[in-house]
Amino acid sequence: MLADVDNFNGAAAPAAPAAAAAPAAAAAPAAAPIKPYKSATPELETREPMSMVRKVIAKAMRTSKDISPHVTSFQDVEVSALMANRKKYKALAADKDIHLTFLPYIVKAMVAVLKDFPEFNASIDSASEEIVYKHYFNVGIATDTDHGLYVPNVKNADAKGLFEIAKEITENTQAAKDNKLSADAMSGGSITISNVGSIGGGFFTPVINQPEVAILGVGKIAKEPYVNEDGEIEVGNMLKLSLSYDHRLIDGALAQRALNKLNDLLHEPELLLMEG
Repeated sequence: MLADVDNFNGAAAPAAPAAAAAPAAAAAPAAAPIKPYKSATPELETREPMSMVRKVIAKAMRTSKDISPHVTSFQDVEVSALMANRKKYKALAADKDIHLTFLPYIVKAMVAVLKDFPEFNASIDSASEEIVYKHYFNVGIATDTDHGLYVPNVKNADAKGLFEIAKEITENTQAAKDNKLSADAMSGGSITISNVGSIGGGFFTPVINQPEVAILGVGKIAKEPYVNEDGEIEVGNMLKLSLSYDHRLIDGALAQRALNKLNDLLHEPELLLMEG
């Protein structure tokens, strides 16, 4: 995570082309100084130093918002078939000492999206004004711990099955909680998934994990009315998805097409078998 933050050095955007007659490029404007927090009632407040991890997170969040113009698109996905598939194989996974959640399905679906829409598996090199397309599929899972937020990657997720992905997510989560993640485990990501559904969250606007260009927010599954394929209203199991993306590279229409693909794969999880 430190390497990915330092990789940008706070450069918020590519420099504008210099005018032909200009003898040298104009210096970038200095960042506005940070003003100290002042209170009219300091006696009713307590101060404590930020931890090193919290400082890194704070820098990463500010850097991301400074660099990338964020847009977030939202999608409801009816996932009754996905819930049934997980229920069917949950006991088999447990026999192998694997905790099967919905996340491995979402990781596999995301890999298919990255293959169809390579703009999501990319980074922008602002210094050279180039788009860097990645030919690997490392899907990060944002992991909440008592000592901060970490994003270990499921490496080469395209080459792994659901059970293997589930096992790796569990191992990475435990390593994060034990503060034993390696730097390599948190670097070289393609895209990040942030899951707040397990604690009751719905739609939200996740912040892109630089130098990636998109992040998928996963919310809860709620029972809500929806119109099925036959045009009938019924109660469905609606999964809340929030996709934030860097508008420098990804336009709204492209993001919606990616969400449509994700919707199809999670609505009918058997389609994942067709994706390889």
